Amino acid sequence: MGNTKYVAIARKWRPKTFSEVVGQDHITRTLTNAIKTGRIHHAFLFIGSRGIGKTTTARILAKALNCASADGPTLEPCNTCSNCVSISDGNNIDVLEIDGASNNRVEDVRNICDNVRMVPTSGRYKIYIIDEVHQLSGPAFNALLKTLEEPPSHAIFIMATTEAHKIPATIISRCQRYDFRRVVVSDIVALLRKILESENILASDDALYAIARVAEGGVRDAQSILDELITYCETKITFEDVFDVLGLVNWEYFHSLFDAMLDGNVSRQLEIIEEITAAGKDLSQFIKDILRYYRNLLVCQTAGSNEALLRLPEIEMKKMQERAKKMSVVKLIKLVEQFSELVNDYDSQIAQRTALETLLIQLARVDVDISIDTIMEKLILLGQGGIATAPIQVKENTPPPNPPKTGLPVRKKAVPVSAKEKLRLGKTQDDAWRELLIRAGEAKGTLTIHLGRIKPIGLDSDGVLTLVFEPGADKARAYFKKEGNLEKLEALLQDETENARAVFFADLAKSAGADESDTVDRSSPAPDPGMDEEKFSALAKDPGIAAVLDEFKGTIVDVRQTPDSPK
Repeated sequence: MGNTKYVAIARKWRPKTFSEVVGQDHITRTLTNAIKTGRIHHAFLFIGSRGIGKTTTARILAKALNCASADGPTLEPCNTCSNCVSISDGNNIDVLEIDGASNNRVEDVRNICDNVRMVPTSGRYKIYIIDEVHQLSGPAFNALLKTLEEPPSHAIFIMATTEAHKIPATIISRCQRYDFRRVVVSDIVALLRKILESENILASDDALYAIARVAEGGVRDAQSILDELITYCETKITFEDVFDVLGLVNWEYFHSLFDAMLDGNVSRQLEIIEEITAAGKDLSQFIKDILRYYRNLLVCQTAGSNEALLRLPEIEMKKMQERAKKMSVVKLIKLVEQFSELVNDYDSQIAQRTALETLLIQLARVDVDISIDTIMEKLILLGQGGIATAPIQVKENTPPPNPPKTGLPVRKKAVPVSAKEKLRLGKTQDDAWRELLIRAGEAKGTLTIHLGRIKPIGLDSDGVLTLVFEPGADKARAYFKKEGNLEKLEALLQDETENARAVFFADLAKSAGADESDTVDRSSPAPDPGMDEEKFSALAKDPGIAAVLDEFKGTIVDVRQTPDSPK
């Protein structure tokens, strides 16, 4: 071992000039133009998440303004003069770095305001870099307000924060605001490669992309992870090493969890949770990883094998694509929504593991969902004169329960969808709905999210698309009750067919215009002439159909038997 003092990669590779700052070209360009034209503001507010270069850029700006090797402010500080070196080390007398979290009292800010009056000793400007400025108290902000409004000509304030919403508007209005972006994965990977080349360390592309994804746009986080991996691996970093060092869950667990959900294997799902917990993994991070997994499946389903959006190893890409084909876009959107809600509420859960297990059990119990979906499909087919469906068998000597009698409106029989109209709205009802989801996704906004909790059940020759809410879609139901939201949906439909409309199953009674005389008894609706009365009665009283009617606040408006179905 040598006697050279070790320096962490994040410090060793900290940018020293504007050109070295990664992924913030919009910031560095504006600052260099300001220096070039002499339009240097007296107060800057740097906003962005941790580890993306706010404080580093503030130091570079301070060096550019006070570099002793130049006759004035310069675009390229020398980084060798006494001013540049001391600013980099954080001990320059004219550049004060203040932690807003520990100096947040009004007395601390008053000391700063008193110090502002003093002229710089060796530099051109007296520069105050206040980190985490949002943690200043209300009175402290008030004390700073007057100085920010009319500072001495030699004073410059550079404030950095991760939570801009906590800063008073009166402070923000007196500053030039610079919003730092999360650094994209490709830029982080390029930087990591450069570091590894200088350190003579090998690493696979899969490993570098995994590091960049875990860093979530933070350059400093990525450098710290790389530093730890170099210590662990010494000469070569593999994809598996990243998972081992960071304590991430192996992707095979996510594949197994997905397969178990499709198979309805609750036992296997709970076993996976037990294995994850026993291995000491963080369940909150595990849930976020599940959410990311379903997001990747959704991307595979909608965008194909777009490597730029996924950046997964080739083997994993194939596995994801295979599984994406097994589930519809609507179902994947629903899964993403459900796990998003769990992630947002997870910290407030008293029994966190139980909350996760409950959701997984709910997703695996496809028997209830399938029965509802199957019945809805039967209703669709009956309404469109589609393929035959076997009547529900009723056990002998087991009379069905008598539900309460409720008056239901009778609707005129649906007009079959013409081939011409189907071609205009899509070859089939599902095609029309799929195209609608794509157009909604392109339009962005919250409409796309709520469409994931809706299913189409009918499309008639007048361009009326009949929809139903999925179980538990209370947010979607509330969304479409608000004025203007249903019109947004219909506007998308009208892109394909003029005067197209959307109507929800629960509102069919209103649209049918039935009066009190047009009602039948739910417990004994009039059977179709071609159907055996006993079988018809069993179908009408089936608990599954009753569950659908109750969930969607719907009514039986028509029941028909296809000509080729069993008698």
